[in-house]
Amino acid sequence: MHTEFMAFVTDDTSTATLKEWAERQGFPASTIQHGGADLFTTMLESDAPPRLAFVDIDGQEQPVQIAARLVSLCGPASRLIAVGTANDVGLYRNILAAGMADYLVKPLTPDMLTQAVTQASHHGKTDASGAKETKTIVVLGARGGVGASTIAVNAGWIIAHEMKQKVALLDLDLQFGASALALDLEPGRGLRDVISSPQRVDSLMVASALVAASERFSILGAEEHLDDILTVDSSAVAALLKELRANFNVIIVDLPRHLLSSQKRVLAIAQDIVLVTEMTLVGIRDTLRVRTMLKALGCTARVTLVAARVGPQRPAAVDEASFAKGAQAKIDFTLPEDHKSVTAASNAGKMLDTIAPGSPLTKSLHQLAHHLADDMMGAKAKKDGSKGLLGGLLGGGKKGASS
Repeated sequence: MHTEFMAFVTDDTSTATLKEWAERQGFPASTIQHGGADLFTTMLESDAPPRLAFVDIDGQEQPVQIAARLVSLCGPASRLIAVGTANDVGLYRNILAAGMADYLVKPLTPDMLTQAVTQASHHGKTDASGAKETKTIVVLGARGGVGASTIAVNAGWIIAHEMKQKVALLDLDLQFGASALALDLEPGRGLRDVISSPQRVDSLMVASALVAASERFSILGAEEHLDDILTVDSSAVAALLKELRANFNVIIVDLPRHLLSSQKRVLAIAQDIVLVTEMTLVGIRDTLRVRTMLKALGCTARVTLVAARVGPQRPAAVDEASFAKGAQAKIDFTLPEDHKSVTAASNAGKMLDTIAPGSPLTKSLHQLAHHLADDMMGAKAKKDGSKGLLGGLLGGGKKGASS
């Protein structure tokens, strides 16, 4: 799918109108697909969602439920506009309540499409009361043992307690996850059930699986039997994130490497991805492989590259310039090795901010946490200088999928 714009409609007239309109915006004809919500759902199984999509709901027995599911699958970064023939005020209100940015009644016109895009560009932004969008941050290790989980739980703690945000940490390593243990907590017992089937995800089930580390910081984790074969359903994870967005300002997902291929929707939903690596040749290789995968997905998240466990007792195998050249990406943050403080925190079931507040590692984690949270909920423009949804669509979009 095109990363900026797609349309899925079921009738020839709407297809022709949308193709003509999209061409004037600079988008290729392939952005208009003859097929409605079912085709869009199928394509989301393997592709990241676009920033904006028109979706035809004609022929759906439960259009509101379909709308809600698509909103859940695409995440907060996407704006979806429903299209249909039913001219019904009740349906319109229910579609918007499900999270769609708008509902257009056929026949479509170019002016109607332009106006809908203009309104969609403001949908979901900070409202007059100051309420802001939940931010989703994915933390993953390019290599095992580089400290991605330590970074996820400590950064979450700092964002929650220093920046006064409500934070949920979702640890998707159901058998070896250590987030709850790092805080001396017993993991909840319901996460496996929550993420095994999207039909079972509801607010009560999610609430029962959450474990509160403090008033502002909660953990979703598990310690399942090692001989169990576990299913982490991508649709269920997307539905879980939707439920969490109702009660948290920040969601941090500790994503194990072995789930990368099956959890593309999580990567698509995220606004920030923290990629943790080691300063070795293997670290270069795996960092490049992960970044290549993210690019192929059309991922729009800001990727922060972190080199962990670097210090006098653990010198880097390659220098920073060589690493950046080989991985085709510069290192944004370097976290120093501090075995003593990490061991003390682990044994006490406390965060580094509590055990060793003045250590270089703790100070570096504070810098990383501020980097992730300072532009939270749209407080700052993204580093890439993106024009945003409206600028890209109405200011002359580029042809072909961006990468």
